[in-house]
Amino acid sequence: MNLKITPQFFNILAHSLPWVLFLFFVFTAYSDPALMSLYTAKDDDIPGGGLIENLTVIILIPGIIAGLWAFLSYRNNMLPHWTKNWLLIWVLACTYFAGEEASWGQWYFEWETPELFSEINDQNETNLHNTSTWFDQKPRSLVELWIFITGLALPIYLKLNNKHQLADWHYWINPIPNLISAAFIFTLIRLASFIDDQTIKHLLGSSEIRELFIAIFLSLFLLSYLVRLRKTKNRI
Repeated sequence: MNLKITPQFFNILAHSLPWVLFLFFVFTAYSDPALMSLYTAKDDDIPGGGLIENLTVIILIPGIIAGLWAFLSYRNNMLPHWTKNWLLIWVLACTYFAGEEASWGQWYFEWETPELFSEINDQNETNLHNTSTWFDQKPRSLVELWIFITGLALPIYLKLNNKHQLADWHYWINPIPNLISAAFIFTLIRLASFIDDQTIKHLLGSSEIRELFIAIFLSLFLLSYLVRLRKTKNRI
């Protein structure tokens, strides 16, 4: 079995998926706010969560598979070799992200929250992100900052200065330019919470849709490693 993604397909996917979903949710938010509220519902509002929370998990899965496949199959070809650890860190981070969003399967298989979690979890769920900001808001803020800097600001800087990359190892730890659409839309959504428009602020500025577009960016980031494999022979 050889898992491959062509550069042409990935380029179309990377630019179209974020825009299609973003425009769909913008249209829904203004045409049917009640429906958008259902889409953005959390799992403590609706058992199993709304559409967006479940879509976040679904979108992360192919990225996790692709990233793990790249690590297991081609890690020894990544130069410098320490960059393979960066890839593995993001595979594990996305696995944690998806697992926490699904409460590790609790809302799908409907098991009772173990006593250990019920004592420390403020929403009585089988997850860690509702136990401390160190398992949720703080790492998420770092990821959001990383997406903005490496996914949007850095590509613009390199383009304006007519540079391809800062150093060889940057190619393996930074997102490729194809992800600029996902980073740009994520930034728009992140800024939505500061806009004085109730529809935008409360629906498009919700934490659930923000997490969805974080998931889109991270999944595309992991998928991009398989695209890079086809372009080089001595790296992943």
